[in-house]
Amino acid sequence: MPLDKRVSRPWQAVGLVVLLGLAGSCAAPRVEEAELVVRNAKVCTLDPAQPWAEAVAIRDGRILRVGKEADVLRSVSPKTRVVDAGGRMVLPGFIDSHNHITFGLDPDVVQFSEARTSEDLYRGIRRFASSHPDLPWIEGEGWNYSVFPRGNLPTWRDLEGVTGGRPAFLVSYDAHTVWLNRAALGKLGIDRRTRRLPFGEVDVDPRSGEPTGILRSFATMGLSEEGQAALRRILPSWSTGRRYARLKRNLEAATRFGITTIVDPQVFLEDLPLFIRARQDGVLRARLQMALFHPRGMPEADLARFDAARRQLDDDRLRVSAVKLYIDDVVEPHTAALLQPYSDEPGLRGETLYPPEEFKAVVARIDRMKFQIFIHAIGDRGIRTALDALQFARDQNGARDSRHELVHIWGSSPACSPAIAPRTSPPSGR
Repeated sequence: MPLDKRVSRPWQAVGLVVLLGLAGSCAAPRVEEAELVVRNAKVCTLDPAQPWAEAVAIRDGRILRVGKEADVLRSVSPKTRVVDAGGRMVLPGFIDSHNHITFGLDPDVVQFSEARTSEDLYRGIRRFASSHPDLPWIEGEGWNYSVFPRGNLPTWRDLEGVTGGRPAFLVSYDAHTVWLNRAALGKLGIDRRTRRLPFGEVDVDPRSGEPTGILRSFATMGLSEEGQAALRRILPSWSTGRRYARLKRNLEAATRFGITTIVDPQVFLEDLPLFIRARQDGVLRARLQMALFHPRGMPEADLARFDAARRQLDDDRLRVSAVKLYIDDVVEPHTAALLQPYSDEPGLRGETLYPPEEFKAVVARIDRMKFQIFIHAIGDRGIRTALDALQFARDQNGARDSRHELVHIWGSSPACSPAIAPRTSPPSGR
């Protein structure tokens, strides 16, 4: 998905990309020498007029010629590398339009993407804890709200006896919610008086006032500059070395899967040296485009730093070209902003993270700088507030080829609000 009107560049392939069909339709006035030719292939061109080809020639990172093998081989010179595909399919490179590239693929973090039940989760945590006896924390990623009975959010009680007494910091699949055990609550100093940390809002039982073990708004707070600084002091996986190791593994995985462009929708100024290092180390084979995260209340001076980063990183391989905002949170923990109350909590509609007029001013300011804007908007009231702000920006600044995006839009209504049980329900059992 393009970031701005210049983003047609990623389709000018590293490897094989979607301009296959376009190049084939342009007759070259002379035969140019190719750097690479892939022959004896079944090339999918995505061009309805010529859906399949036998070979493709590449020069300067662009498709030079695609079509019948005899025609393409005219571009071969003594310097051309010729690859015999053995009759296999050759596809255009893929663009991953939303990938948090510094998350996942960490052998010292338990992954829950395959867990389909709560028992799968507990079994995976026990197995991981047993096989990693030296880790000071049990960290996890990817648990899904849907695995708990009746849609209840889990509590610290559900993790009793699972980690061998070590603190647990388990991030949900959407990175908006963190699940802690009793040891983690103690380690972080969370008690009935604690309402927020630098990286999340503390959920409390409405009857007892005690913390439940859930931290909300992790994506908006824990992934801010302040939140990350606090996490680096606490969790081993947030060290610079571990984050760079994850980035390298993810970039290598992207190459294996044929992903030639990655859009990371939430990057921090402090992360940029990691991406620059990856390019210097030769592991940044895909194009990488980034949206810098703008939390509420960010100083005006930081927008100037965003602009400086955009000027520094603005080439065909590594580019800062967007800004990421949040207008609300997510549905499952009832933090998305709805027009109507949640069906299971009639008094709750969720809140926008900005008053509408303040959000309009922020969006207009960023649009005036000619950044593309990504807005996380989930609930229908959040979506409406975001659209109103984009319209305001256009009214103030005029129309341009801005290509702003609403990210993760869900929407809701009383008839389709998810059936998540009230937070007063007993905790789900193991």
